[in-house]
Amino acid sequence: MIGIIMPVVSAMAYPTYMHSMQTPWVEWSRLLEAPFVLCEIFVILWASRKGMDSHQLWLSLPFDIKMASAVFVFGVFASSLLISAHPLQSVTMSIITILHLLFALSIYHLLRRSNIQDLTIFLMLLGNGLLVLAALTFWRFAFPPPASMVPGGVIEWGSALPGFISIRHFGSWTGAVATGFLVMLLFDEDKGRLPWVQAFYFLSASMTVWSGTRAAVLAMFIVTALSILVRRKMPSIPAITVTGLLTGTATTVALLLPPYNHPDFQLFLWSDVASANQFTSDRLELWAATFQKWQESVALGWGSGSIFWEVFVGWRHTQPHNAVLQFLISWGAVGTMAALWLLGRAITAVRIATKRSASLLPLLAILYTLLLMSLLEGMLHYPRFIMLVMIMFAAILAHGNRQETSAS
Repeated sequence: MIGIIMPVVSAMAYPTYMHSMQTPWVEWSRLLEAPFVLCEIFVILWASRKGMDSHQLWLSLPFDIKMASAVFVFGVFASSLLISAHPLQSVTMSIITILHLLFALSIYHLLRRSNIQDLTIFLMLLGNGLLVLAALTFWRFAFPPPASMVPGGVIEWGSALPGFISIRHFGSWTGAVATGFLVMLLFDEDKGRLPWVQAFYFLSASMTVWSGTRAAVLAMFIVTALSILVRRKMPSIPAITVTGLLTGTATTVALLLPPYNHPDFQLFLWSDVASANQFTSDRLELWAATFQKWQESVALGWGSGSIFWEVFVGWRHTQPHNAVLQFLISWGAVGTMAALWLLGRAITAVRIATKRSASLLPLLAILYTLLLMSLLEGMLHYPRFIMLVMIMFAAILAHGNRQETSAS
């Protein structure tokens, strides 16, 4: 659903060649990624029908996670109800935040009941989703409407991606998937599916470079190094050679694809070195303004999504391009400490589970890539990315739990 169906649904729901929809409520639903939230609700209801008992799952949690969860829920709703300048919007986003957690529990429940042994099938499905996304993207760029038919009279190519807020979010998605296939190429011992893995890696890597998303390219290299540390084993020379050739070819092809001369699609511009702020695409200014605003309400923050109306640095931002600052301005120190505790416990758990089963390494690579990019992009703000994060967490933990149960 998240790899193939929902991107198509989103692309059909929000056909645009501009940075925002014309109707305010439609734009608001696009920024909230409402189709993906509805998908989460569907999965939660499906898991409940399949016997998920949220109360029992809650009782089975360790004491520290229960405490952190209670503090987290308090932090998420307190500022949204008591402090936010737009409580309706903040409470709506707070409810969506809780839905993300229920979605994770639902995926965990469904996978514990399933008989799926090889979870790399998730990557193959995501790869097929990229085939669909590539076809939609080709159609969008090859057959655009006349500029006169677009509101404003100008086609904004950086916003022309099917179903994505911007080209950067497109590249963040393809980059996360590319990292999973990259790790499979380096470590997977199943030679039968190697041609498919190579094809999907070439496709996802070329789409990532074409998007000009530097955060994704950087995350791919860092997470690959982390995967080697987790595996405690260097890839074979043939695997490194083939991966290098595919990477080089994908990069070359991507750089030659139109609109190759458009600044939004270039990994590097000489103007970027003019200043540190420009090199980070104005993130330093945004981070400083966000941190300063949080200091005016340290304990509780300003409410979920409040950066949109509380911080202005030339234009409105839906999120500060940094997960920690996003937590701080939304939920304050109280909610942030609880969120980071839960996140840290989950990361520790999946790392331990992956050490027991090397087949989970590609899923861990996708998870690490998304979390690493969340320090520079909005991976922990937009539901489609949060859903993928939750799926990776739940899949790894459910598989590890099944293995422990089988061993005992």
